[in-house]
Amino acid sequence: MKIHTKIKTLLLVLFTYAGFAQNQTGSNTESNKNVHNANDYKDAKQFEKFKDRKDVVAAWQIKQLREGALVVRLKTNQKVIDGLRAQGKNELALDKEKEQYVINANTMQAFRDKFKFCKVYFMYSNNSDTLLRGTRKGVFLDSNLKVDPAIVMNEKFYLLAEEDYRYNSSIGFVPEDSAKKIVETGNNTQEEGIIIKNKYGHQLKGPFPYSVEEANYMNAVYDVPVSASASPDGKASYTYKVNKTLLAEMESKDRKKTALKNSSGSTVKIKKQYMYEKIAALVDKLDNALFHYYNNTQKFDDSKIEESVKPFLY
Repeated sequence: MKIHTKIKTLLLVLFTYAGFAQNQTGSNTESNKNVHNANDYKDAKQFEKFKDRKDVVAAWQIKQLREGALVVRLKTNQKVIDGLRAQGKNELALDKEKEQYVINANTMQAFRDKFKFCKVYFMYSNNSDTLLRGTRKGVFLDSNLKVDPAIVMNEKFYLLAEEDYRYNSSIGFVPEDSAKKIVETGNNTQEEGIIIKNKYGHQLKGPFPYSVEEANYMNAVYDVPVSASASPDGKASYTYKVNKTLLAEMESKDRKKTALKNSSGSTVKIKKQYMYEKIAALVDKLDNALFHYYNNTQKFDDSKIEESVKPFLY
């Protein structure tokens, strides 16, 4: 009997330890302060009935998006550029401006070519608050990456898309009346080429296909032809035409000839993942994933959504 009791006690200790270990995402010891336990920053209330809610919320979101709009947020890199100018590094600042312009132009063209799931609009990320406050014009960009007051978003429902890190999110499902006050934090898991967020800037949750992983091409960069000149308002005006086959040309047997041809004018170095072909592949993957998930939710009936879930639908 004593041996049997000791075995039971040992098993109890082992199972207790195993259960504790499964709930940890890291150590909070002095030697490893940067690794967080998920329970240290997650509000347990936000994760109540998480498994029951996620399928309903995701199915509702994909249905709304099909009739709504995706707003692609393009970066300006303005803080970096202003910082370089403040240091007197004007030439480097101009290169950064040209680089961001090329990236944004390639991104816009890729979405225009490959994204078919719903209406898509483009804006600079620093106009996000203006859009959230209800403004539906005067923030969207034309094909030259200029704000065009004539572009109006009539769709009521929209989601945001941008390049960003995917989080082991600090937040679960929060009601809309609290969402605008909450800032999402958590551990970065990896950088995504495209990640979809709600209008408050919180990344969506599975099974919604909310992210597309960006490939890592190490230090591969290419000289892309782009020039800049001063416009009447004092801001730089860029001359750049998206070349949908430039990467293929540069990586072909004639890449030396192509490089010589491009070097005849002003160029800027662009990382491989920001070339048109690579961004277009990501957008195409996202579009296919959205259609696939939408088709799998055709039996979803939003008239049967429980009242307790409705505060999370926005």
